[in-house]
Amino acid sequence: MVLGGPGLVGLAVCRRFLLQQPAKLVITALTRAEVEPGIEELKREAERLGAKTEITGRWGNIFVRGEFKDLTRKELFGDAARRDRFLLDTIEPYSPEIGKASYLYQLVSEERPQIIVDCINTATALAYQDVFEESRQTYAMLKDMGKAQASEREAFETRVQMLIGTQYTPQLIRHIQILWNALTEFQVKTYLKIGTSGTGGMGFNIPYTHSEDKPSRVLMAKSAIAGAHTMMLFLLGRTAQEKAKSSVWSPDRNVKPGAPIIKEIKPATAIAWKGITYGEIRQKGRPVELYDLDPKNAFEPGDVLDPRNKSWKKVGSGTLKAPYIDTGENGIFSRGEFEAITDEGQMEFITPEEIAEAVEQEIMGGNSGSDVVSAMDSVVLGPTYRAGFLRERALEKLRQLELDHGTPSVAFENLGPPRLSKLLYELHLIMRERGLLEDKGLSAAELSVRCEKTILSNEKLRSQILSLGLAIVLRNGKVLRASNLIIPSRWDIPKDGKITADHIDRYAHQGWVDLREKNLATWVQRLAALKDEATRADNENTGSVYVRNRTFWETVAKEGALGSVISWIFLREENGERVKR
Repeated sequence: MVLGGPGLVGLAVCRRFLLQQPAKLVITALTRAEVEPGIEELKREAERLGAKTEITGRWGNIFVRGEFKDLTRKELFGDAARRDRFLLDTIEPYSPEIGKASYLYQLVSEERPQIIVDCINTATALAYQDVFEESRQTYAMLKDMGKAQASEREAFETRVQMLIGTQYTPQLIRHIQILWNALTEFQVKTYLKIGTSGTGGMGFNIPYTHSEDKPSRVLMAKSAIAGAHTMMLFLLGRTAQEKAKSSVWSPDRNVKPGAPIIKEIKPATAIAWKGITYGEIRQKGRPVELYDLDPKNAFEPGDVLDPRNKSWKKVGSGTLKAPYIDTGENGIFSRGEFEAITDEGQMEFITPEEIAEAVEQEIMGGNSGSDVVSAMDSVVLGPTYRAGFLRERALEKLRQLELDHGTPSVAFENLGPPRLSKLLYELHLIMRERGLLEDKGLSAAELSVRCEKTILSNEKLRSQILSLGLAIVLRNGKVLRASNLIIPSRWDIPKDGKITADHIDRYAHQGWVDLREKNLATWVQRLAALKDEATRADNENTGSVYVRNRTFWETVAKEGALGSVISWIFLREENGERVKR
């Protein structure tokens, strides 16, 4: 599937792919008018090459939910109900319901591609909504709100919603969340993004600024979003696949199905060209109508901006026509403009076919040398031998201070999430009653009783937990809390303020220390699995196969290394794994 397939680069990529004769090629664009000519062109190319590829197309806006996919931004934001739904889709915490409503998710779900090449200029799509102008208009209205009438207040409310709807970062993050869930759920093998630098490879001194301030703030926003997008793809490239079943867990690390391969190719120059012809000139999609002003009616300097004086006249019914070069998504240029922008020392340019060649090399397992994600992987600073060597020294000092002051150093809720602190404190309580590898025959019910007894009698420990914002759920379901309460977040508080048993279970999972028997039963099962892993015969390997072998776990038990157990839980149960170094 090639997103933006009918575009300049998209068509070049598709033509290149046809040489490989894939079973099916799906191209997508914003409108049907873009997709259908692209399909016809590719079918002619496939026939010329003798390719038996099925070529189909889809259209719609991939940044909104499916029901809005064919609406213009004006139609979307001009309706209060649609506008409200779009804002909630963007700013609410991610949920499966939001993901499944997305047109991008639906596309991947229905087409099930093995490879996605994304040629959409995402940075432009988001940044050119122009948050600066929306902010200026909102601020101007805000200054007049003191004397506003009811209708003006309603207009201001709409303006605030418009401003929220142009915030780039929430839209980008939500797009990436939906993308990743679609890629992993529907087992896409490779996702390759054709990115942008935002300035055609030039810097702050770029002369081409869309008639705005120099450098254009909107253009800089485009570059900022392009960079943020690259960093998000960098993170996706370091994200493991969804947690695997326990049957494929190994004592070294979780052996997961391969996560989607993430790549980005980022041209830092102008891209050209699609065609050269003589024809109608358009600005922002509209034909340029012809006007003239008789020199005898020239304006006095003070009257140039007078809206009442409109002495210019339309010249017939024609529109401006001239020779031009079509550069695809970047628009049409005159000979003079093309000469300037592609001259040595300016943006210069690259052809779409050269980009497509790099895409093909990356997709087919070659090395174009142009994958930005791989480039970042090779230059970022990762874990070091020295830090690993010194780690034990830091832990040794912390253990000694715990003994000196009689105060356990369990969790402070500065790292987060609250679930980390909750697990650390629960494990701390459990290991006071039984060892890590020695269970002392305690059942979940007995552990629950003993852990609650410790909490009720140890005011210092209880106070430490509650003061950090963690609640404690007692065996009978009653809850201990203090003034600070981290869970639930403001998003999770019921509107009526009433908490049900389901709420208690959710909050206990998220970050409340849970002393109920059913939670302790989970811990008993968890630690039994850990003991089995540590002591089974095939874990006696003394080579470099396993990191977490029997010796490792015996040392963890001896030193009471809570964090090593929680790390194992995150690896085994919650997909919290570093996959690159």
